[in-house]
Amino acid sequence: MNVEIANRLQQLRKKNELSQEELAEKIGVSRQAVSKWERAEASPDTDNLILLSKLYKVSLDELLRTDSEPLEAVSLKKEDYGYTEEPVREKLPDDYTNDEIYPGRDQSEPPKGAPFDTDTAGNGQSDIADKIGKAGRAIGDVINAAGQKINQELTSEKKKDFESRVENGMERLGSAFDRLGQKIDGMTKDESFSGHKHKKEKKSRPVAEHRSARERPPMTLFDKLFPFIIVSGFFMAVAIGLAHPGWVLFLLIPFYYTTKTALKNKNLMQFCYPLLCAIIYFGGAGFFDIFRMYRFEGYWYEIMWLLFLTIPLYYTGISALKKRNPLIFCYPVLCVIIYVGIGLVLEHLSWWFGNIWWSSAWAPLGLSIPVYYIVITHFRNKKNS
Repeated sequence: MNVEIANRLQQLRKKNELSQEELAEKIGVSRQAVSKWERAEASPDTDNLILLSKLYKVSLDELLRTDSEPLEAVSLKKEDYGYTEEPVREKLPDDYTNDEIYPGRDQSEPPKGAPFDTDTAGNGQSDIADKIGKAGRAIGDVINAAGQKINQELTSEKKKDFESRVENGMERLGSAFDRLGQKIDGMTKDESFSGHKHKKEKKSRPVAEHRSARERPPMTLFDKLFPFIIVSGFFMAVAIGLAHPGWVLFLLIPFYYTTKTALKNKNLMQFCYPLLCAIIYFGGAGFFDIFRMYRFEGYWYEIMWLLFLTIPLYYTGISALKKRNPLIFCYPVLCVIIYVGIGLVLEHLSWWFGNIWWSSAWAPLGLSIPVYYIVITHFRNKKNS
């Protein structure tokens, strides 16, 4: 295609304030096709010429004529349009400082592509809070100016509300930047932003110390030898015919370590109370078996199983004391222990007293359960109010 026609196409496009992408979208071709037309590397077909003439509101003769005075030539070199490999240097107001344009940047070296000279006389450290605060206020000024321009187009009824909202928003934005700068400055005073890492490490120390406090105490020589001592004692008991209750010795191994850990950490929740109940229950029965006290052994098995019901009482009782909340305590289990335990004892002492207890004691004990929780809840709510 003629270079003169290519120049005319480019000039008409710019005269109508269209980019190559916009022109291509309007006439249904690719941007590369428009670019080739304007570089005289290709020619638009008849349909596209008609669309161009309608779009530019000129005739086809005027669009394609070459005998008239040539239009002003348009350069096809990118260098003639200000293209450069150097970074673009923006035109900025004279009253802006480096701290406002590059907030938080180390000013020991001038930033690449800076629009004005950078002061490198300092040590590269500055008040981060002041930098972020100034940046926030600068952003607020820009948004405020845009808001005022929009405000001019509003009706008088909405102006007052819009102005108050814009001013309030700008104040909040500036305050937020000020607070953020003060927090960061507190973490990184005379330091880099890596000070935030130190703050995280500082927070993690109490957690680490708390976990270390729960660790087992260091093992002594006796702690390491204790299981072998127990095994030796068991085989000695078997040798003299005391396999029962000699097997109970094995329960002492976990009981010993959990007791030591609970005492070291001063935490009763770490104490294995169920093991203590098992040792008392089976050990006591074994004692009566050794001395052939079979009658007492029967009573022991019949009554002392209630020890295992005290397990939830132990743990809920400790939690209730720690949290100072009696509602956590498992009071119904306590009622069951009292009812069954006293009933069994009275039944062995006297059948008549046992019968009276079984038939009458369940009512007051059962009714005391809701009374317990109602009274505790009442006084707790009264205290909190």
